[in-house]
Amino acid sequence: MSGKKGFAAFVLALTLLSLASAEPTIIFNSQPKEIYNFGDIINLPITLKTTTNIYGIFEVELICNGAEISFYKNGVSLKAGEERKLEPTIVLMRELIPSSKGTCKIKAKIGETYKLTDEFEISDLINLELSKQPTEVAPEEALEIQGTAIKENGQPSNGFIELSIDEKNETQVYQLETIQNGFFSIKFAFPKNTKAGMHLIKLNAYETDPEGNKINKGFLNYNIKVKQIPSDLEIFFENKEVEPGTSAKIKAILHDQTGEKIKNATAKISIYDEQGKLVEQREIPVDTFLEYPFKYNEPPAEFSVSAESEGLTTRAKFELIEKEDIKVQVINRTVSIKNVGNVDYCNKTVLIKIGNESVNVDVCLKVDEEKKYILNAPDGEYVVRIVTEEGTKFNKTLTLTGKSIEVKEAKGVIGKTKYYLAWLFIIAILATATWIIFKKGYNRKVLTHLPVIRKKRPAAGSPTIKHGKKPSQLGSSNRAELSLSIKGDKQEVSIICLKLKNHLSLEKLQASVKEVLQKIVAIAEENKACTYESHSNLFFIFAPVKTKTFQNEKIALKVAEKIKSILESYNRMAKEKIDFGISLNHGTMVIHPVGSSIQFTSLGNLMSIAKKIATISKGEILLSEKTKEKLHTKVKAEKETKESITYFKIKEIKNLDESHENFLKAFVKRMESQKSEKSSSNSKSSHHKENS
Repeated sequence: MSGKKGFAAFVLALTLLSLASAEPTIIFNSQPKEIYNFGDIINLPITLKTTTNIYGIFEVELICNGAEISFYKNGVSLKAGEERKLEPTIVLMRELIPSSKGTCKIKAKIGETYKLTDEFEISDLINLELSKQPTEVAPEEALEIQGTAIKENGQPSNGFIELSIDEKNETQVYQLETIQNGFFSIKFAFPKNTKAGMHLIKLNAYETDPEGNKINKGFLNYNIKVKQIPSDLEIFFENKEVEPGTSAKIKAILHDQTGEKIKNATAKISIYDEQGKLVEQREIPVDTFLEYPFKYNEPPAEFSVSAESEGLTTRAKFELIEKEDIKVQVINRTVSIKNVGNVDYCNKTVLIKIGNESVNVDVCLKVDEEKKYILNAPDGEYVVRIVTEEGTKFNKTLTLTGKSIEVKEAKGVIGKTKYYLAWLFIIAILATATWIIFKKGYNRKVLTHLPVIRKKRPAAGSPTIKHGKKPSQLGSSNRAELSLSIKGDKQEVSIICLKLKNHLSLEKLQASVKEVLQKIVAIAEENKACTYESHSNLFFIFAPVKTKTFQNEKIALKVAEKIKSILESYNRMAKEKIDFGISLNHGTMVIHPVGSSIQFTSLGNLMSIAKKIATISKGEILLSEKTKEKLHTKVKAEKETKESITYFKIKEIKNLDESHENFLKAFVKRMESQKSEKSSSNSKSSHHKENS
């Protein structure tokens, strides 16, 4: 029984063996490499064996990420015991296997029989490594970047490499070079105006197939620092027109290739006076103010400044301007007036108001000169107010004594208590001697014939005679005189202020300067303006009492344009230029006509505002706020503010209304006609008398 069971098992084993050997055998003669890059070729030799006859289709597939791509298919016919060697080949093309990237296998099959290779990788990566990479460079400096490009399969790349540098989302530098046998070299330079700081360099490598499609690629980024190169040195003034008693504030600003400030540097700043003498020199950090103080009485002058830093040198100028100012002090009854400006304080009138009475004091003081005046008034308390062109200097209640309201210069007054007794003694002796002489009749005849000297009093309404004024350098037919206490009419006026900033040097020049100024005065007075001279300022006053119109701001603007044109024409030809400023202002004056001239009192800050704006002007016509309001439809102007003064810079002048010119022409013609008729009438009357 047991022998039968053993025989049955043997037969079953032979049957199973025969069935197994009936399946074909697929043998991979070699396995794929671990990594391939696109463009590589995979050769996979395969041996096919069988123990039975086979007739079917042999197929090879690439399997990546679950996707199967058949790349080899062939019919196979084998007899039992026969074998066949096959060599399937696949080129890794992007078009053929667009998604086949990553971990892959190859599957070979015939009928139901199949076999898989070991896993391998398909990659499109090129690894970049730099062997020469500068870390700091200056604009326009040549630099070279070198490196290697190796594909992930370990083979050297042969393709292209791009270099790009972006700035503000725009490519500033772009360069394309080739990769040969895995090596590349790129030479380039940053543009001159490249901003200092860190910049990102982008390297992109790639290979292409025969049709130009990119198949493998790699990239690398690294930072390089662009140096800050000193390219420009600037001198900055907090104010180019410095007042005496303040400090000039100056700093040097160093700029790099893009105009940015350089902070870690120093500058040597030197200040020279008008004679070129060095008055100050310091080395300080850039963008830091150097302060150079001026005394309150330092004469007006032009100073030059030089700055040196990082091999760069530059020069600039600033001006110590004139300042007319006085200091008023009142001690008991004595008024002290001292010139605390840096120029002579002349052609000025100080108004001293005692109660309801006003007294004009003509002042002409040299720098640091002081004069004292004694205030007299009938015994009592009075509100004393002292006013100058610069404003109110004193306003308090004082106790005064005397017979009448008057102001006397202290040098002619007994002002010191310790001399009172001596003077009283001398006066008593003189009085006694005089009484004795009269009593004895000594020389009575001579005494009775001595002329009586009486001081003339000015007639009511007559103009105030001013003393000590500097004589005018210009001929004027329509002069204006400042008087702080007159009887007249309040009128709205327009004024032009012409500021001669370098008048001290102009006084030394030839007659050509006086000639051009005389021409300006003539043009202004042809247009019915009255001329007032005040140190370095020429005022042209357009008052209705003279112009016969209330719209004087338009004619004032036209005259200002002519003045500007004359001065610009002169400066184009002259070696020594006239440094000037022009302003227009509108306000109120009290005016008293005196023949062809006028006396005036300026109300408010009409003239001081005009002077300040003219000082700001650099050869252009600047308008005050009130003038801009009057000309709002005639000019386009831009509002600016400097030193707390608001003014307007003219951008465009529209056609001015000519009605006032027509009025003036008609008025002149009418006046000439009346004059002619009057002359004819006088001639006939005279002829009639002669006949009689």
